[in-house]
Amino acid sequence: MAIAGSNLTVHPHCLMFFVDESGHEEFADPKHPVYVLGGCGLLAAAIDPVLRTPWREMKDRHFGGADKPLHASQLPNPTPAQAAALGAFFRNQAFGRFAVAMTKATSLPADTKPIEIMPGVLRKRWEELTPRFNPQPVEVAFIHEASERGDPLLERYFGKSVVVIDGQRVPTRHALMPKGDEALEVADFVVHAAAGQARRGMVGDARPRRDFDAVFRTNPLWTSFIAIDAATQR
Repeated sequence: MAIAGSNLTVHPHCLMFFVDESGHEEFADPKHPVYVLGGCGLLAAAIDPVLRTPWREMKDRHFGGADKPLHASQLPNPTPAQAAALGAFFRNQAFGRFAVAMTKATSLPADTKPIEIMPGVLRKRWEELTPRFNPQPVEVAFIHEASERGDPLLERYFGKSVVVIDGQRVPTRHALMPKGDEALEVADFVVHAAAGQARRGMVGDARPRRDFDAVFRTNPLWTSFIAIDAATQR
C-alpha cells in the first residue's frame, strides 16, 4: 500500500473511507478482549466543510486547541461540556460511520483467525454505505491508519478491493496514513465507541453506551455496524 499524505490527489467525488482499529486481532490483551475495525467515510469534497473544520473548531473550544491531538483512549472521563460537544459533532455532521466488532466470545470455525473473517465483513459495511452518497462516487479510496504491527496484516489479509457502482467498476486506491489527520481522529472515536459497546455486550448488557448512541444510532442513513457473535465456514 502507498503512504497517503499531502501528495495524495483524488477527484472531488472520490469516496474516501478512513479506517482505524481497536483491540488486537487475536484478542491478546485480556483487559481489552475485542477486535474492531471501523471509521468514517465521505466524499473528498466534503472532508473539509463536513469533518475537518467542525472537528477542529470543536477541539479549539473544548479540548485545548485545534492542533492538539485528540484520541478517545486518552479521554476516559470527559467533562460534561466535552461529552456534549462530541455527541453534537456525531449527531450533526453528515458523514458515514461504520464498524465491525468481534470479541473473545465470538464463535469462529476451527482454525479460523478473526482477521480472516474481518475483510469480507468490513467490505459489506462499505458496500452498504456507498450507494447513500450523492453525487455518485467516481472512485473510492481506502485509507488505513499506519502502524508497525498492522501494516503487514493489511497486506496479507486485505488485498485489493473491487468496487462496482451502478453496474460499473470504478477505480480504487489503497493507502496508509500516519496519525494526525482529523479524519483518522474521528475514525478513532468511531472504533472506540464500537469497542466499548462490544465489551458491554460481553457481560450481557445490551444498553447502548452514550458514545455508541451518538455515533451509530442518531442517523441510521449514515451508519453500518455489525457485532459478530458467531461465524460459520463458507
